[in-house]
Amino acid sequence: MDQYDLVVIGAGTTGAYLAAQMAKRGHSVLVIEKLPKTKVGTKYDIFHIENREFARLGIPRPVEGDPAWAFEFEKNYNADPLTLYPKCQLNHVVGLHMHEYTLLLDAQAEAAGAAILYSCEFKDFLYDGKGKIAGVRTRYKGREKKIGARLVADCSGMAAVGRTSLPDAYGVENDKLTDEDMFYVILRYVTLKDPKDYLEGSTFWAYYKSWIAPCADPHGAIIGIGACHSFDYAESVFAEMEQVVPLPDYELVKIEKGRTPYTRNPYSMVTDNFFVSGDAGNLTKSVNGEGVTSSMVQVQLAVNTLDRALKTGRTTRSYMWEINRKYHATQGAEFAMLRALLVGMVNAADFTEFQYAFESGIISDELLGAASGAPLPPGALLAAAKGFVTGIAKKQIRLSTVKAAGKALANAVAIANHYKCFPADETGFYEWTEKADRLYERIGKIK
Repeated sequence: MDQYDLVVIGAGTTGAYLAAQMAKRGHSVLVIEKLPKTKVGTKYDIFHIENREFARLGIPRPVEGDPAWAFEFEKNYNADPLTLYPKCQLNHVVGLHMHEYTLLLDAQAEAAGAAILYSCEFKDFLYDGKGKIAGVRTRYKGREKKIGARLVADCSGMAAVGRTSLPDAYGVENDKLTDEDMFYVILRYVTLKDPKDYLEGSTFWAYYKSWIAPCADPHGAIIGIGACHSFDYAESVFAEMEQVVPLPDYELVKIEKGRTPYTRNPYSMVTDNFFVSGDAGNLTKSVNGEGVTSSMVQVQLAVNTLDRALKTGRTTRSYMWEINRKYHATQGAEFAMLRALLVGMVNAADFTEFQYAFESGIISDELLGAASGAPLPPGALLAAAKGFVTGIAKKQIRLSTVKAAGKALANAVAIANHYKCFPADETGFYEWTEKADRLYERIGKIK
């Protein structure tokens, strides 16, 4: 039986990135991928990475002419429901072809020393005499193949085939995603009929959770809609939006449908000889469901601990616990906070109130910038609060909406502070999870 320091389940962007980072540190790494190489990363054609992330994460930066490169833009508009008061944020974004970029990351992992077995499907874990993970059982070339591993990482995407195969009480939650735990995304690739409508940037309508953005065809665009519950519900929201939003005239080329996790990540992402990342760990941004770079951020936080664990032979839950602490205190707290804010605001405000918030400046450039990670200027929240008071006086905003917004803000602060106080070791973890559950009950989900 082949033996490796690390077996990674899934050769998508997260699995390839983790494999490269660990192979660079001198570990023997095998990535197993159930799809053939020609099918990896084909769920969507186009995805986006902010330009600053390439250097920060140490990942390849394709340029025009490369197979993975699709387009670039800097103007990002956030629009009111009627698109009368769009607000522009400048942020350099690079559009990439998912399949080609995934293969680029796979090649980077192989160059670092990792091996990749395509068309190799995870079936179950192997366990040692003490009931601890000792490798994986797979299906490869029509036959069972057993592979030994000191550590197994589940980067298998939404299916989370590793995490959901864990025994109950093994140390990481093994629940499968339900229909209500997902964000349903429909992408319309279109050709724009009038040259005056060709895009120089993207526009996002928060009220509809919809957007229009460039695509690889300079004469085309991607019109996207995302919603909870189902694809049918997403289509009903899009039909409503089309009656109001002045979309350009277009000819439909194709439609892509997919889902992303839209729920919290497991409270612990490590246990004995096991680590979970990417969509398998629900590591998506609360504001848009994107998870490529957010998963890489988690990997960056984890690799030094994983490296030490393998070098010292201490791949236990307790030794790797600091991965949980580091993540929850930083990106985990941020995502939990944004989720609480988004759920509260979207569920509270109606069409007229959303429109007034843009028109009056309650939704300001400063607040939108902060939602994208920019520092919040002093006085921005006070200005928004004054805007709410004025809106109530003018009967443009209901008092109940303001109360709901205040509750959302309080919930956001509470959940963020709770994540930042994640226990330094396993002591107190049970009490921490109980309080987190209560906070999430208060936050609720997007309607």
